[in-house]
Amino acid sequence: MNDLEQVRRAEQARQILESPLWAEAWEVYRNRLLDIIERADSAATEQVMQAKRLLTAGAAARGHLTAIIENGKVSAETIKMVDERKKAWKRTG
Repeated sequence: MNDLEQVRRAEQARQILESPLWAEAWEVYRNRLLDIIERADSAATEQVMQAKRLLTAGAAARGHLTAIIENGKVSAETIKMVDERKKAWKRTG
């Protein structure tokens, strides 16, 4: 994947994470799992562990989108530096 594609993906990831719909969905998902954990009988360890695994997986997905954004920032800076170098070469050449 080239730098321009990473910048585009970063913008898409940013739009997702900043979307009010995403925030609402994440809050509902998280609250539902926390509710399962809080209401679980003390003997329901598998149910609690499954809810915890789902919370962890959701956080990992969110973390992946954040990483895509960070990679896009690096790629945007790389593109900027390459463009600046090309301009400098044209001025001196």
